[in-house]
Amino acid sequence: MSQEFLDPEILSDFFIEAKEHLETIEPNLLELEKCPDNLSLLNEIFRPMHSLKGASGFLGLNKINGLAHKAENILDDLRQGSMRVTGPIMDLILSATDALRTMVDNLETSGLEGDVDTAPIIARIEAALVGELDDGGRELAKDGAACPEQGAEPADEPVVEPEYIEPEPAFTAEEAGDTPMTAFSPQPDPDFDATPYSLTTVGEGHLADFLEEAQEIVENLNRCLLAMEGDPGGNDELINDTFRYFHNLKGNSGIIGFKELNSLTHEAETLLNRVRKGEIASTQGLIDLLLAAVDLIEALVGKVDLEHGKVEPLDTSVMAQVLQKVTEDGNTDAVGGLVSCTKNAEEKPAPPAAPRAASPAEPTAQSEAVEPEYDPEDVALFIQTIDQQFEAVVVAFEMLRKDADQRDIVDGLFRTFQTIQNSTGYMGFDEIKEYAGRTVGLVDQARKSDMDFSLMLDILEQEYAILRDMIRAAIAKLPGVSEEKAAEAPPKAAPKPAAPKPVAAKPVAAKAPAPAPKPAAPAPRPAPEPPAAVEPPPPAPQPAAKPAPAAKSSMSSGTSKSGAQPPAKPKASSTIRVDHHKLDHLMNVIGELIINRNRYAMLARALEEGQEDVHVVAQQLTETTYAMARISDDLQDTIMKVRMVPVQTVFSRFPRLVRDLSRKSGKQVELIMEGEETEFDKSVVEEIGDPLVHLVRNAVDHGLEDENARIAAGKKPKGHVWLRAYHKGNSVAIEVEDDGRGMDPEKLKAVAVRKGLISQEEANAMDEREAMDLIFAPGFSSAEKVTDISGRGVGMDVVKTNIKNLKGSVHIQSEVGKGTKLTLTLPLTLAIIDALMVQVAGDTFAIPLDAVSETTKIEVEKLSDINNRKAVTLRGEVLGIVELAELLDLPQDSGEREVLPMVVIQDNDRRLGLVVDRLLERQEIVIKPLGQYLNNFNLKGLSGATIMGDGSVVLILDPHEIYSLSTQLGRKEPLVVAGAIK
Repeated sequence: MSQEFLDPEILSDFFIEAKEHLETIEPNLLELEKCPDNLSLLNEIFRPMHSLKGASGFLGLNKINGLAHKAENILDDLRQGSMRVTGPIMDLILSATDALRTMVDNLETSGLEGDVDTAPIIARIEAALVGELDDGGRELAKDGAACPEQGAEPADEPVVEPEYIEPEPAFTAEEAGDTPMTAFSPQPDPDFDATPYSLTTVGEGHLADFLEEAQEIVENLNRCLLAMEGDPGGNDELINDTFRYFHNLKGNSGIIGFKELNSLTHEAETLLNRVRKGEIASTQGLIDLLLAAVDLIEALVGKVDLEHGKVEPLDTSVMAQVLQKVTEDGNTDAVGGLVSCTKNAEEKPAPPAAPRAASPAEPTAQSEAVEPEYDPEDVALFIQTIDQQFEAVVVAFEMLRKDADQRDIVDGLFRTFQTIQNSTGYMGFDEIKEYAGRTVGLVDQARKSDMDFSLMLDILEQEYAILRDMIRAAIAKLPGVSEEKAAEAPPKAAPKPAAPKPVAAKPVAAKAPAPAPKPAAPAPRPAPEPPAAVEPPPPAPQPAAKPAPAAKSSMSSGTSKSGAQPPAKPKASSTIRVDHHKLDHLMNVIGELIINRNRYAMLARALEEGQEDVHVVAQQLTETTYAMARISDDLQDTIMKVRMVPVQTVFSRFPRLVRDLSRKSGKQVELIMEGEETEFDKSVVEEIGDPLVHLVRNAVDHGLEDENARIAAGKKPKGHVWLRAYHKGNSVAIEVEDDGRGMDPEKLKAVAVRKGLISQEEANAMDEREAMDLIFAPGFSSAEKVTDISGRGVGMDVVKTNIKNLKGSVHIQSEVGKGTKLTLTLPLTLAIIDALMVQVAGDTFAIPLDAVSETTKIEVEKLSDINNRKAVTLRGEVLGIVELAELLDLPQDSGEREVLPMVVIQDNDRRLGLVVDRLLERQEIVIKPLGQYLNNFNLKGLSGATIMGDGSVVLILDPHEIYSLSTQLGRKEPLVVAGAIK
């Protein structure tokens, strides 16, 4: 059928979803050939085929619909057990998938399904359904060793097969591998074209969604691979999760036409598939290789130009060849010297934080974790409830087949699936609960619409079948449940789907290629079967163009690192995932705001028309203003909560960073992270990544001693680095601590003098804390030798600058031989803060309330001189005093004053008294930057400005810099408190 009369938007959605389904079906078919008894895989193949059939039927695409319908029939027989999974059957379904893909492509490019001859394929499927497949096929199916070869026979494989076999013609025995292994020398693609090209996106935000999900997948890949490295025995769930992440990224990149990323993830996925099967061991070399591939994937993602929808390709052919080689050989011996497994973290572009509501696929071993806690009575009650509910589902289907207009039966079906959802949730089967929730949604949507419910029966029966199989597998894992009992429950549905579901393909933004209803990690998936001793089928054909870098074996993600920093900026996530309850509350507050606005209008009209006395209107106006203040506070609080994201999104990159630094430096290092759930404003989270990278890198390289030095000092050989976050008053603190050698203040001062950063006199006048702050001076480095990790005297000054830009401060604590702790104190948000307003020399200034310890008034006669500084004893503490006007170089009040208004500010654990002319009120202010023009003047002691209600501009003081100015001022000349001493 021609697409001429179809809605272009609907067709566009269909193309995306159809390719998504086909992308899901093919690798699962290859997987199923290796695990013929894996019912979960069959369900994952059946569902997208069924969805493709329904969507094509709705659009009137008869050829696609007819072939998909036949393929669905044979898949259904395989699910029901009436047909066995064999090589010829897999060939047949693969050929149907190829024909479907060709027709979808034809439809997209030419508007017609094309002249693809589906009759022979349909005839072979019908023959298979009645058991009349040719004898040759039956014999091949019985020969277990030949099954994998059958899976490699489809017509779409010949392009890849020579690539797969040619590099290793002498692959005969492990012992004979030395010569070819040493001869292996991957070469960059001579035909590689580095010209940027456009990516295929659907709708606004599609590419941004892809980038955000890609960054999330890269984080999860790093996490899973590091966990695999720490579990030498091999964790099946971790391996499966890693495989799924590569697979999802492959599908996503294929949808947008990112051919280099698609090709590379395909090779990694193929290698992981052999690891999943147990054919390749999860060794240190393999982890190093896959981590290097992840680095390259991250570099590829960083080359995407979000603004123009283009990508600057990288030649990844060398990495692809290495992955293929390892996939063929089954080990990493031949490529051990080619993988740069310990990349310089300094070169790696730090991915921005991408907020997440939850991890997409945590290991599904949770059922095992809670298994001992199951109460036998709960198990028995759960099985009984599920049996009853599924019997009710079967009866409801039979009655609705006869008359679909029985609304009470439809409502009962809705409640039944809802009971199943709640029961599985109670038992901790989160994936099944989520799947059942989708089914509940389908029933609810259909019963609330005017559509004929009979149109939903086919899809609901398939949903029921999949849900039944998932629950059966979950019940089998419950303690005290026999296999016979698990096989009995729940009952099967009698009816069989016949007609295609008339539903249009829904719009897809840039999500994973797996069909939406499929759970991220299906609970009923059985443990992998013992692998057969067979070679895996060659990978599916991929685009010829393969990406990648140049230097460092042409595989490292740092190929062109000189330009790596700028591209990292556009990757900043532009979206936040928000709990819908917060949005509901926000809508309620907006409603109150509108009501209050209308009340203001009514009061204004009452005044104009003289309906009310002025004093009555004034009273009502005051009440309305109070209500508006309450609403605005609530609105501000809600918006701040919406912007909050967990710091885990930043912390997640550091296990990989520490692992690489540990390998490169030769030190044993353990990273301990605490408080990952602490929430920051999104704008803060996006900016603290780079400073933390510098601090963690320095802790490993400078802070921790090597193994021999630690043993000699009586410490454990393994060093520790702590990364923790916690709330501290109205701010949030992040600490980076190590148990290394610590910092010697005298040594720091000597280094600073030697480098000409300070004079010897200045060094002598410095206290221990000021000596510690020398590490933030540009060009300062106490490293005895420069390494490729650190030691060049850059980084710490950047940390201080970045934290200052975030309106925060850095505090250092260190003890020689014990370790060092750096504390970053940051505001919860960069937009609105509480401030204390003060008046100095006729001008008003704002001091952030977080830094205000107290306000008081002191008598001049109680002041004393200590080291050329004015001080006062306040509640047993000697407190330094300074005129704020003098620090800011403003005219000082020369009049006699007996009592001095004072603000006591706190900079970490240091306190200082600031004498002001007048203490004003506490006020919430909106922070505005000073602007590029004023920043050029390098104004000391100021962090920003705010606009008052009358339109005047008030400058905001930086407490940390104010304290630093007071110490510098004290060294130059004795301080005189104006008006107190003549």
